[in-house]
Amino acid sequence: MPKQGPLLVVSNHPNTFMDPVVTASLLQQQVYFIAKSTVFGSGFQNWVLRQMHLIPIQRREDNPQQEVNNAEAFAASFKALQEDKTLLIFPEGNSFNQRRLRKIKTGAARIALGAEAEHNFSLGIKILPVGLNYSAPTRFRSDVFVNVGEPIEVADYAAAYQQDGSSAVQALTETMRQRLESLIIHTPTDEEDELARQIEAVYKEELSATIPATAPAYAHDFLLTREIIKSINYFSRVSPERVSSLKQKISAYQLELTRLRLHDAVVGKGSPAVFWQSIIGALLLALGLPVFLFGLLHNYVPYLIPSKVARAATDEEEWYALMMLTVGMFAFPIFYALETWLVFEWLGLTGSSILAYLVALPFSGFFALGYWGMLQKTQAHWVLLRLFVKRKDTLAKLRLQRACIIQELEQAKQEYLQHAKHLHVSREQ
Repeated sequence: MPKQGPLLVVSNHPNTFMDPVVTASLLQQQVYFIAKSTVFGSGFQNWVLRQMHLIPIQRREDNPQQEVNNAEAFAASFKALQEDKTLLIFPEGNSFNQRRLRKIKTGAARIALGAEAEHNFSLGIKILPVGLNYSAPTRFRSDVFVNVGEPIEVADYAAAYQQDGSSAVQALTETMRQRLESLIIHTPTDEEDELARQIEAVYKEELSATIPATAPAYAHDFLLTREIIKSINYFSRVSPERVSSLKQKISAYQLELTRLRLHDAVVGKGSPAVFWQSIIGALLLALGLPVFLFGLLHNYVPYLIPSKVARAATDEEEWYALMMLTVGMFAFPIFYALETWLVFEWLGLTGSSILAYLVALPFSGFFALGYWGMLQKTQAHWVLLRLFVKRKDTLAKLRLQRACIIQELEQAKQEYLQHAKHLHVSREQ
């Protein structure tokens, strides 16, 4: 990522608060944020937000009756770019917790071209597209893959802008849309997104062999999901009834997994592997139980409060991360301080003992999270082991369902790869 401006960073916007934090944290230079004017309020609030380098911009949807006037925002943006600063803008305008790119607004292009036009396209402004791909935007400690694209040279649009400013703005906006769409997981509809997630759960491991050896490990999930979505789009065009049939089969299989309290990762394992993993899991759980109980006792309430507050405060998932982060920043220190005081009063711990207790609180909390995941995995092994012994017919039926789905997906993969190969050859010719 460029270490200095003039730079305009544009990104998709799936997570209201975390997006600017994640993106700005990867830039070494100071970042100025273009934010909707509705977050500004009183004089003191405005002062605080401006000290945080926020530039307010009006949006027609916030107040349809009021005429939009962004002359001040554009002037401030021009000034920042002229001073070689870095601006961050989310051209979708709103935040949506969906794996797709919404319609791109023209504001970013107008700012970049307007600033360059004032200096005869000599500033050297670049537009850096950044794709944010969250594995689970509202879940604690989930992953985000930040996919940084090649910078767009605004000066390349100088001739087009001088000939027709409006057309140049549209052309630059379209370039940004294409670049951003290529950097994110883009599912056109919720139905396709759900089908892609179902295929990921069942078939992602089998697809791993198709990933180029040169691809970095952190990009594997992104590349696999993107190819799954491309193949869904292809078969939705050429054979929609086939896609519908596959969706029904996967949904039935997932429903049966839920009923049996299983997950796909353990279904394909043999009985010896399940037996030994169950034994090892049980031993590890027994050994870690005291630490788990300590961590659960001291961390459960402050861990629970942020999610409860977020869900009570809003129905919009885009705000959950912000609220949970904010509430958690207060909940954990308050509870840790209260628990430490109670231990001091009741048990009389002092000095190094009370310090060791205080340090153990967060570490035991993280241990409890890991322990809970191991417990769920081991429980799935126990369920599968019971099926091996008592309900072999149910297990055989479940595995047959899975085998049919895998076979159909494998056939579809081969057909899609052949189609992609022919398309590549045609383009080269």
